[in-house]
Amino acid sequence: MKIYNHIVFPFAFLLFSLAGVMGATSVSYKTDLDFLWLPSWDSSDTLTIVAFGNSITAERSTIKQVFAQRLPQLLNNHGIESHVTNSGIPGSHTGSVKDNNLFKIRHGRDRFETDVLSYHPDLVIIGFGTNDSYIDNKIKKGEPRIPIKNYKENLEFFITQLKSNGSEVILIAPNILGDKFPDFQNKWLLRYVKTVRKLAKKHKTGLVDNYKLFIEYEKNSGSSFDDLMLDGCHPNDKGHELIANHLVAEILKVLCTK
Repeated sequence: MKIYNHIVFPFAFLLFSLAGVMGATSVSYKTDLDFLWLPSWDSSDTLTIVAFGNSITAERSTIKQVFAQRLPQLLNNHGIESHVTNSGIPGSHTGSVKDNNLFKIRHGRDRFETDVLSYHPDLVIIGFGTNDSYIDNKIKKGEPRIPIKNYKENLEFFITQLKSNGSEVILIAPNILGDKFPDFQNKWLLRYVKTVRKLAKKHKTGLVDNYKLFIEYEKNSGSSFDDLMLDGCHPNDKGHELIANHLVAEILKVLCTK
């Protein structure tokens, strides 16, 4: 990642992207500094981003713009030119098709080289967990598609490979499931969310915690977090706008510490 001369921005400028979607919603990103250093990007330089994940990342015909599609304009508002590749595939989990072949597609470990590393990204946004944690037999004590131990190992593999290549990483914790899903699915999903939170802290990556964001939306707006989803699982345009705004704040934060 190329970084040039630095300029000072007020911290409030970092939070610009968080306005509008949630009104007076509390901001999750805090600092004791009144001013932060942001990189000044040369006009010839482009921030190369890959969004790597499942159907929550992938483009959808029923959505005007998923979060990855919103990032270039939002970053451009901060003077950062970017190119975003969407490597989200519906049904994808972190493992390989041999680990769980309910969806006979190339999963995270199968396509990491071609769908992520081959782009030589400056920054990778990793968003998995909804499919990994899902219990298909819908029995409370059933088995998830990808055991949590393997989920953790897969994410750590992605993180360490990317960091060794000089790429920055932002993890996305999956959003809570809506009321149409049984409570035990969310309780199981929360274990995977907590794994993402721990890995972000351990490896000092960026983090956008969709589980927390959706719950805070309900708490602060008085509306159900189901209002952020198409079907109780996939974010709608309002949900993607919320995610994108928080991602931009986290990207700026990551660039500040580079």
